[in-house]
Amino acid sequence: MTLRADANAPPPVEGLRPHFSVLREAKGFIFVSGQLPFGPEMRITGKDVAEQTQICLGHIARILRERDLDLSDVVKTTVWLARVEDFPAFNRAYAEAFNGMATPARSTVRADLMVPGALVEIEAIAEVRE
Repeated sequence: MTLRADANAPPPVEGLRPHFSVLREAKGFIFVSGQLPFGPEMRITGKDVAEQTQICLGHIARILRERDLDLSDVVKTTVWLARVEDFPAFNRAYAEAFNGMATPARSTVRADLMVPGALVEIEAIAEVRE
């Protein structure tokens, strides 16, 4: 069996390419894999959880734009926070990003994240427009 690179796959992180797709479409939905606050050269950026949240949601918005969608099409998010005490600042930044839109359903949990320096990771499910 020959394996081919997925055009949607993320770039390598520290020489390791994670085994997942950035997005998948199925049955009228777009599933966006968890986004970390990566900046240029795949380094974690953002001085605090609010800024990292904006970066993660910006990545999601960019991915959705490739399918002619935007954050208003998001129906569900799952959020992982590295520190419980960051929840209020995260929640304010998240609310600001979805201001004026129908708020997606959301699950938020505290977890150890896979990349050092990351304070938040966000995945999203968006509904494809008809």
